[in-house]
Amino acid sequence: MRTILCLFLFVTFLGAEELRINRGILPGGLIDDKKLLSEINFHAKQLREMDGIPKAAELLKQLNRKQCQLALQMPGEKKLTTAEIAERTRKGVLVVSGLYKCNRCPEWHSGAASGFMLTEDGAFCTSYHVVDNKQNDSIFIMTGDGRIAPVIEVLAADKRTDLAILKAKGKGFTPLPVTMNPLDAPIGEKIHVFGHPSRHFYVLSEGIISRKYLDSTNKEGPRRMISITADFAKGSSGSPVFNEYGTVIASVNNTQSIYYNVKKDGIKDNLQMVFKNTVSLEHLRTLIKAK
Repeated sequence: MRTILCLFLFVTFLGAEELRINRGILPGGLIDDKKLLSEINFHAKQLREMDGIPKAAELLKQLNRKQCQLALQMPGEKKLTTAEIAERTRKGVLVVSGLYKCNRCPEWHSGAASGFMLTEDGAFCTSYHVVDNKQNDSIFIMTGDGRIAPVIEVLAADKRTDLAILKAKGKGFTPLPVTMNPLDAPIGEKIHVFGHPSRHFYVLSEGIISRKYLDSTNKEGPRRMISITADFAKGSSGSPVFNEYGTVIASVNNTQSIYYNVKKDGIKDNLQMVFKNTVSLEHLRTLIKAK
């Protein structure tokens, strides 16, 4: 009976215009993390067999593309409550998932990073290192309302700033407003992060901009960074950072832990502070030529 049901679902999904999660996202915004990832994995395995779905190896070769032409959504003009930001932006907040074959078992697995939609026709932003992973067989996205789509192209990428603009197959996506103006991200402003820390999907955290700095230690070259106090963790790479107007000002990048003691053998203890660092979207200027 289970085999017949799976076959029925397979035919139904391939015959539909869109693939959607139907068990992992429940009414009222309730999320079943385990079922959601299982459904992403199920759909990804079916889609990878279809014609025209590029392998991740092809996308890796396109990471040398420097610029693309996009028309971006304009920044908002009205301050929003936290609940309004969550409601208005969720559809455009993405799970970016690499499908890969496990080295320890014969099964396929799906990773879970983050990203955000830039245009109605599928251009989106995530971290460069999310794409630059030779273990991936193919890459897919899931939108905040459960829509699944394959990634078909790299439009532009920059290893120095750890930003990449990709294209997902399809239309009718929900683009999010973004700003490349540093004046839209003053120190002390309230911000929100919407992402997927350690496969806990669609976690909204709140904080402030605590620091803006030039990261001159980056081995690929200097980049402009924004430190925030809102929580995030592994799996949040590429998550959007929103200002009070619901506009994306930065992309989640890394954490830096400060310890009081560092012993000769390299062991650290007495954790004192964790810096949460994001890449300013000022750097999108180098990737996008306005239409």
